[in-house]
Amino acid sequence: MRLVRRKRESPDIPLASTADVAFLLLIFFIATTVFSLDEGLPLILPARGASVVKVSVKNVVRIVVHEDGTVTVDKKETPVDGISGIVRGMIAENDKLVVSLETHPRCRYGRMVRVLDQLKLASATRISLRLFSPETG
Repeated sequence: MRLVRRKRESPDIPLASTADVAFLLLIFFIATTVFSLDEGLPLILPARGASVVKVSVKNVVRIVVHEDGTVTVDKKETPVDGISGIVRGMIAENDKLVVSLETHPRCRYGRMVRVLDQLKLASATRISLRLFSPETG
């Protein structure tokens, strides 16, 4: 009697449900992803056609961010991290204080944002944003 050897079939892994599993994972990650809605700077701008308000010079502090990144507070060079303490003290003395933040057009944007963050830490609510003009000093 002669034994017949059968060819051994290699075991296959069924791949029919692989696409289903990938699709379910895709739906899961899309449904559970949190998208940040906070973009840009949270500023409240005046309404269109709002009247111009004249402010006394004694109620204004001028902060200038120069082209090279240096920051001056009323023409005194100041480190960015020190701005919040200075402005907080000024606001304690004068609750009508308006901060005029002037930035040179070629200054790095991140530098201005760091100064705005310091003003937020100082609880400054009246901020005027302007482009710095070297002619006016």
